[in-house]
Amino acid sequence: MLSGVGAMINSQDDLTVVGLAGNAEDALEGIGQTLPDIAVVDISLPGDSGVVLVERLGERFPEVSCIALTAHEDPGCLRQVLAAGGRGFVVKRSTATDLLQAIRCVLAGDNYVDPALAARILSPRSAPQGDPGNLSQRERSVIQLVALGYSNKEISSRLNLSIKTIETYRTRASGKLELRSRAAIVRFAHSNGWLAELPV
Repeated sequence: MLSGVGAMINSQDDLTVVGLAGNAEDALEGIGQTLPDIAVVDISLPGDSGVVLVERLGERFPEVSCIALTAHEDPGCLRQVLAAGGRGFVVKRSTATDLLQAIRCVLAGDNYVDPALAARILSPRSAPQGDPGNLSQRERSVIQLVALGYSNKEISSRLNLSIKTIETYRTRASGKLELRSRAAIVRFAHSNGWLAELPV
């Protein structure tokens, strides 16, 4: 599958594969040498899991954006990838067009979630019904960053506010929107298009 994905990407006039790796350690070494714009990471890599690799890449090479390629179609896996710093999430059974779209989307500075998974977590039965217009700008920013996988400490640093203040905004916004878990926050953020951009 590895060579097939590489060949498919290389067939595009605007995309070039600079390296392939069969395990996490080789991937870290190769990415450190080539510093590509995008790293497509198989979550089922031998050795360290792909999620751990995404996190390590973010720590060592923050300029490299990661897209997770996975057979797991569950919101929990998506949350792990987002929390690790991943920018894209593509299910293996999806078409080649979906992966290419994810790559171009992330290259443009956006996040990408596979439609196959988005359809599941945004089903009418599970999608929250809260009105985002009820939130202040700060409350929205905090909820958006939570959905993107940031911790309260990281949000505090990004928004230059105390952790206590972040917790207050998060609790207040979650109450207004009736969001009782991180999974619900992710679903709500998806339904409002908040995962395609970082808040100011």
